[in-house]
Amino acid sequence: MIGETILHYKIIEKLGEGGMGEVYKAQDTKLDRFVALKFLPTEMTASEDEKARFIQEAKAASSMNHPNVCTIHDIQEHGGQLFIVMEFIDGVTLRSNKQPLSEKRILEIAAQVADGLGAAHEKGIVHRDIKPENIIIRKDGIVQIMDFGLAKLREKSGVSRLTKAGTTMGTMGYMSPEQVQGLDVDYRTDIFSLGVVLYELLSGEPPFKGMHETAIMYEIVNVDPPPISSIKEDIIPELDQLILECLEKDKEERYQSAKELARSLRKLKRGTTGKRSSRIYNLKEDIVNDPANTKSVSKSSGSITIEAFNKKFELGKIFSSTYLAWSTTGIILLVFLYFIVFNKQNHLPPITAEVSINGPENFNITGESAVISHNGKLIFFAGIDSSGNSMLLLRPVSSNTAKQFKKIETQNIFTSGGLYPFWSYDDKYVFYFYESKLKKLNVASGTEVNICDALLGRGGTINKNGDIVFAPKATGGLYLVSANGGTPREIVKPDSGNSEESFRFPYFLPDGKHFLYSIEAKFSGSTRGDMIMIGSINSDIKDTVMQVSSNAEYADGYLFFLRQSTLMCRAFDPDNFKLSGDIYTISDKVNFLDQYIYASYSVSDAGNLIFQSENKNNIKIVLTDDKGNKKEGLFSKNILSTAKFSHNDTKIAYDAYGPNNKSNIIWLYDIGQKITSRVTLNPNLNQAPIWSENGKSLAYISNKGTNFNIYIKNLGGTREERPALSSSTELLIATTDWSSDGRYILFSKQQPNSSTKSDIVVIDLKNSTSRYISNTEFNEENGIFSDNMKWIIYDSDESGISQIYVQPFGSNGVRSQLTANGGIPIRWIDNDRSIIYRWQNGVYRMNVHVS
Repeated sequence: MIGETILHYKIIEKLGEGGMGEVYKAQDTKLDRFVALKFLPTEMTASEDEKARFIQEAKAASSMNHPNVCTIHDIQEHGGQLFIVMEFIDGVTLRSNKQPLSEKRILEIAAQVADGLGAAHEKGIVHRDIKPENIIIRKDGIVQIMDFGLAKLREKSGVSRLTKAGTTMGTMGYMSPEQVQGLDVDYRTDIFSLGVVLYELLSGEPPFKGMHETAIMYEIVNVDPPPISSIKEDIIPELDQLILECLEKDKEERYQSAKELARSLRKLKRGTTGKRSSRIYNLKEDIVNDPANTKSVSKSSGSITIEAFNKKFELGKIFSSTYLAWSTTGIILLVFLYFIVFNKQNHLPPITAEVSINGPENFNITGESAVISHNGKLIFFAGIDSSGNSMLLLRPVSSNTAKQFKKIETQNIFTSGGLYPFWSYDDKYVFYFYESKLKKLNVASGTEVNICDALLGRGGTINKNGDIVFAPKATGGLYLVSANGGTPREIVKPDSGNSEESFRFPYFLPDGKHFLYSIEAKFSGSTRGDMIMIGSINSDIKDTVMQVSSNAEYADGYLFFLRQSTLMCRAFDPDNFKLSGDIYTISDKVNFLDQYIYASYSVSDAGNLIFQSENKNNIKIVLTDDKGNKKEGLFSKNILSTAKFSHNDTKIAYDAYGPNNKSNIIWLYDIGQKITSRVTLNPNLNQAPIWSENGKSLAYISNKGTNFNIYIKNLGGTREERPALSSSTELLIATTDWSSDGRYILFSKQQPNSSTKSDIVVIDLKNSTSRYISNTEFNEENGIFSDNMKWIIYDSDESGISQIYVQPFGSNGVRSQLTANGGIPIRWIDNDRSIIYRWQNGVYRMNVHVS
């Protein structure tokens, strides 16, 4: 065709081809200008009806005159084949662009595309096929959109939407959920597609992945893409949020106009954060839908004099030196105490004064443990001391000492289904979740009893009659049980049809019958479907209080809740369950665990409130040689529980939080290249990675499905996870080792309704079976194979503290105790002649005589 003249267009060169036909550069001999001719496939306009429909669409598109839209000059037919005469653009498509694009340039490109879409949408034209191939960057920097009017024709003709050449996903990856499902589309479909393009430009990978068309379609409709910040750490949060809003499944939740999107993009480009990223703005529009103004409490940090509404209140001797009795030397400031004064009649905001309360020196308070008594006099909390021991502590607010209730030296209490404590109505008992049980602790005597089973407790509350409402699992409904024990019964059930996966964190209102509780719509962190609700122990009432991802509490006329890390309150009537008046901000630095939609705060009936400041509670890795000497400069990541060298010592696999604490993610760190990459892409809880001997696979625990399972993932080729074990009742604590022949995996688990605590189990991958290595009334964990696979070492607290034991693998041989003063195993070395282990702050080496 090159060199031919068709009508008055002389074909000069071929520019490209694809599913929508072939494109040629031509010279318009009448007007002496260059144009682009797109010849459409004959099957797309085979009938006269299809031709007429296309011409109508193309005419509408040709009516647009906008610098960011490629102009259509004419529609012609030659040899029974339709072709479009378009403006010739001297530039490259986003797909073929080879020049690196800065974040600022990407924002400008996206804003220009949004401008062009906005102009089209005003004329009632929807593109339907926004993708990098249809966006051209001219040499002068102007961005233009191609192929308006063609996507609808392609839908009508039934031509495949997959582009086979160069990628396994093609155009399918840019479709909106409503397109995939065959529903009606409008201008918000283009906003979704532009969000996909932006995501890909900034992260370097598509938001929806799959090896075939069906897999991609499923992800587009059902799977929320991970935030870009989980892939590219330095992206600004406002941009990350903007893209995720473009990619909302429900088009009502997306940006509602391309022009609005363009303005937001340019604000970000200028380095300013628009109002839409403000927590207060989001709260007012997206959560409570109330026009009331949101006001902040004014206070002077560290001062006894506070100010609110231009009034000063002297608190005098309330803040004596005993309130600051624990030294902050070497301690991260964790807990603040607020004294709240309410004026119920005028609904004045809480008047607050701030004072610090810390744990003992070098003591790290956990983010799920601090709770204040109803009378405001006692604080119960838990944490880890400098030796790694877990403790439960009680401190009077007015004292400088804390009473230690329990010291647990073998098992990390905070990874075993706890704690989420709550006080009895009379402040004589603290209830909390641990070792798959709901427990009751007498604060006077320190004695403890089990109330009932609770595999993964997610909060509870008790009224003056001793009725406990609690969440025994991470998914499911709320149950009622007596404080004296008994069989729990479910009283509030989730409705899966309404996306109610998990009910959690109940809190009794003053009448002792109704209670607040939270709905986590998806078991992967906060979503727009999360709610604070009202339930009752006497009826099936399920009333919505507000749409927000948070636990909620009530005190003296106010409802307390969070938006991410911002703690707020609002006047609330506990009789009719209605909110009123302004929303008041207490602090924007509260520790919030997005994956649990839980914030570390607690209110008392006396009008006191405690909260913990932002604290990731991550573990810092310390590298040592085999003599225990520290090595600096190799690895400085924060982890959740596990970090493992690959067997060739070139990579480290570890678990750590994703963005905003929203997911537990498995990561890889390449030591030589100093590059961190993400292994798990599912928005779930993934932890405790272990390496296969050849370094090609990882095994880890994940709740990707309904329950926690062990999954295996290949690091090369397909990235699909496959389950190694399924469990519906056990609490899987950690995968700990993979045998040198690749056949066996060791892991630790707990089983409810059993006299045993944590046990060691081995999976035979060849036969898909499992069996116990240890199954006693004590805690056994951290099983590790010897290289020759004849022996297993692990730790047990049978003696009262963790000691290391060795026993044969493959038979029920007698075990032998190796340590006398405590230890937790790390690995075998020296051809199985020695082991490395840790205890408290040290790393040690021990010779082991086994054969």
